[in-house]
Amino acid sequence: MNNLDMLGKYRIVGELGRGAMGVVYEAFDTLIERTVAIKTILRSAIHDNDAEDAFNRFRSEARAAGRLSHAKIISIYEYGENEEMAYIVMELVRGRELSEYFDHGKRMSLSTGVRIVMQLLDALDYLHAHGVVHRDIKPANIMITADGEVKIADFGIAKIDSSGHTQVGVVLGTPTYMAPEQFMGHEVDHRADLYAAGVILYLILTGERPFVGSVIAIMHQAVHREATLPSQLNPDVTTQLDVVVKKAMAKQPEDRFQSAKSFLKALKAAALTLPAVEHQVAGRPDSEGEYFPDATLELPRRANATGSWREADIAAWQGISHSQNPADFSHYLQEFPDGGFAQLARLRIEALKRASERAANEAVRARQEALALEAKVQAEAEARQKAEMQAKALLARKIVEIKNEAEDARALEAIRREKEAVEQAKRAKELVVTLSERTNKIASVIEEREAALDAERKMKIEARRQLEEEVQRKRQAKVQLFSARELAEKQAEADAAEKRQRAADELAARNSEMEEAKARALMAERLRKEVEAQAVLEKQKTSYKMLLIGIFLVLLLVGIVSGLMPSSK
Repeated sequence: MNNLDMLGKYRIVGELGRGAMGVVYEAFDTLIERTVAIKTILRSAIHDNDAEDAFNRFRSEARAAGRLSHAKIISIYEYGENEEMAYIVMELVRGRELSEYFDHGKRMSLSTGVRIVMQLLDALDYLHAHGVVHRDIKPANIMITADGEVKIADFGIAKIDSSGHTQVGVVLGTPTYMAPEQFMGHEVDHRADLYAAGVILYLILTGERPFVGSVIAIMHQAVHREATLPSQLNPDVTTQLDVVVKKAMAKQPEDRFQSAKSFLKALKAAALTLPAVEHQVAGRPDSEGEYFPDATLELPRRANATGSWREADIAAWQGISHSQNPADFSHYLQEFPDGGFAQLARLRIEALKRASERAANEAVRARQEALALEAKVQAEAEARQKAEMQAKALLARKIVEIKNEAEDARALEAIRREKEAVEQAKRAKELVVTLSERTNKIASVIEEREAALDAERKMKIEARRQLEEEVQRKRQAKVQLFSARELAEKQAEADAAEKRQRAADELAARNSEMEEAKARALMAERLRKEVEAQAVLEKQKTSYKMLLIGIFLVLLLVGIVSGLMPSSK
């Protein structure tokens, strides 16, 4: 962009200024042959997240100013965009911003400053009549031409009635010149521009801003405090001008002038109260040939003053005219008690004393407010601390209640468990009794079974005896049958012995199991079932063996009988 030669039909002549987002060029329209200014913003200089908002405001500036045509408003000729930038082609104004005048520490005559504000109000009346609210009226946006004429510039955050571009809650503007409703984010209308014009008038009359400090401090003062009256800072300011400034800077929009025209009318009437010398002061070109209002007021000469005395008087006054120290003006009065500026020096001393008193009062009030705020903060802190202590106490009580409830619950649980233990012991005792009864029953069953076994053994013995006798009788009849019987007897005896041993072992096992059943109540039922199953099995085995023995004996007897019978041969 540094080597830009042409922008569309415009030939770039040079740079007029450069900012963070773009450059302002002086250019020449090659088609209609006129010199213009081209304001640009570069896409490369804007963060991607902010680009859309910046371009929207740029378009808004072109749209807002492009619909206007007034001698005191910079004219917009064209708007365009390309891949690298967006640009506005506008009227080229040869002059300076009003802010430069204040930045250089100059003081203009009151009549000249009032005339500038009158021109500003004339332009604002035209803006508002065409549905445009500038919303950023400040010295940096007011150009003063070489002829001393006002030109309003920069409509970047202007609001057009039909655009709906800005919503309630959005804070835009320059803090020093923002109306209270702008700080609060409320709906803004043309009366915010009139407030800003009132601040500029205040600055021109006093050389001071009404509210200073950080943005937060300015906002607080603009919303809650009244500005010091201009006449208290500059004794040349009349009461009528104080009234105009106070009304223009009213906190509530409805308390201000309701139109630029009414503001202008009141300012014209107040300007008539200025000293006659104020109306006679004119502007003069500065060293570069551009217009700036005169910084020196010419007062009537003393009739008896010599040229050298008068020059010393003027030189002494010029050396202290911008001083804020009352001692400088007292020293001047001591040196020139009858000087041409003696009365003005006395007025400045009184004004500075009043300003010092106001500053002291402001300091006292500030300290009082700070103490009140500190007391309020401390009270709030104590209230919070008390509330926290109450909350902690309540929490502690809750915890104690919870602990007590838990203790009660544990006590109830312990009682319940003790009851269950007693019931379980009772049930165990009953179970032991039941098992004892069952054990006794099992013992009686076993005794009965042992008696049955004894009877079986006796029967077997009797049967063996009978068999032996029979064998003796039949020994000679058949040796083989005897051997078989003897073998059968031996086998039966062995089986019987085995049965007895098994029965004894089973009895011992049953006794052991009964002892274990007494010690372990929970195993008793299973032991009973096993014993009964074993007994049934033994009974079945015994019955089966007895059946086999009976069958064997029957067969043996049949054989014997058949052997004894005579043969048919």
